[in-house]
Amino acid sequence: MKKIKNIIVLAGGDSGRFWPLENKFLTQFLGRPFLPQMIDSLIPYSEHIFIVGSKANNRMIKELVKNKVEVIVQDPKVDGMAGAVLSCKDKIKGEAVILNASDLFEFSFLTDFIKKIEETKADYIFLAKKTAHYFPGAYVIFSNNKVQRFVEKPPVDQTPSDILKLVADYFSSFQTFISHLEKTKTINDDHYEQGINTLLLNKPVIEYVLYKGPWYMLKYPWHVLSMMKHFLDGIKVNKLADSKDLTIAETAIIQGPVIMERGVKVGHFAKITGPCYIGEKTTIADYALVRESHIGKNCLIGSSCEVARSYLADNVSLHRNYVGDSVLEDGVLFGSGAVTANFRFDENEVQSIVKEKKVNTNMKKLGVMVGKNTKIGINATLYPGTKIGSNCLIFPGEVVRKDVPDKQ
Repeated sequence: MKKIKNIIVLAGGDSGRFWPLENKFLTQFLGRPFLPQMIDSLIPYSEHIFIVGSKANNRMIKELVKNKVEVIVQDPKVDGMAGAVLSCKDKIKGEAVILNASDLFEFSFLTDFIKKIEETKADYIFLAKKTAHYFPGAYVIFSNNKVQRFVEKPPVDQTPSDILKLVADYFSSFQTFISHLEKTKTINDDHYEQGINTLLLNKPVIEYVLYKGPWYMLKYPWHVLSMMKHFLDGIKVNKLADSKDLTIAETAIIQGPVIMERGVKVGHFAKITGPCYIGEKTTIADYALVRESHIGKNCLIGSSCEVARSYLADNVSLHRNYVGDSVLEDGVLFGSGAVTANFRFDENEVQSIVKEKKVNTNMKKLGVMVGKNTKIGINATLYPGTKIGSNCLIFPGEVVRKDVPDKQ
């Protein structure tokens, strides 16, 4: 099979909307960080893979991907997706596909790209998805069933079609796109999309692939839960470490597909309902209940805890708590009796504040998102959709109704 000459993965964002969680590309699923899993999926389709990182994260990216790809540092003077692409202008020649490092697709769609390249000699190909609900992205404007241009984040009642353009763009000549991007001017945050619109004014041969597979992203912290579910749903059978490396009480119950790494301990009358992932040296204590959750290494799920549909990173400690539909970063500790509320009594979708704007999470059930090394005191109550920063102390009995900033 023909391979695409270049794939460019954009990973230079500051992850500000991902707060209180930290670098999204490091988020681990089934024991591995997200970014190298993505790169491994792309290798069969490309001759060369480039990752555009920032000055702050490029060293971390190099450590993650080793020698599999070349890392380009984004020019800090030019931000956004357009800035990341322009940072590649002197490095990449010929055809290229541009992807976003926080998007997860079934990358077999690249086979469809390759077929269209061979059959149509297209100048530009994009990945499209039909949508029944509004999404704040780029919509396709058609005229006589032909693609004319894209409009970024139109008002809800003014979408020009039901077709979204996803961030998966093929250019037969990367340098031609660069030339159009450089002469495009905009005061909005859609420089990349407007650069494509400028290219389309020259009437290139345009094709698109209508994508029907799963699509997940890591943009907001609650997106970890939907991506977690995708990875957990891929567990079809139990994958347990060697029995000599596990301690499972005879009265424990394990139902459904579960991955357990070495050193896991499951106490008496504990119940694990899959799909679940349990990391190395984690303890599920007596009478604890874990359902459809992803738990990192060295965690303690104390006696009589319930963890439901939640993502726990490493070194999290719980003590007689309910944690539902929540994301807890490394080193979070819950005192006895602290609980996460995850459902509004008015049954409306949960809202969350991001960069001083209220954002609809589109989730009926959402608990809390807690940053690294934060401690939650006994009997504290955390409202749905609240975010608590890193290194915070939530006092015993406190009711947390709004976001709590990081503590230094």
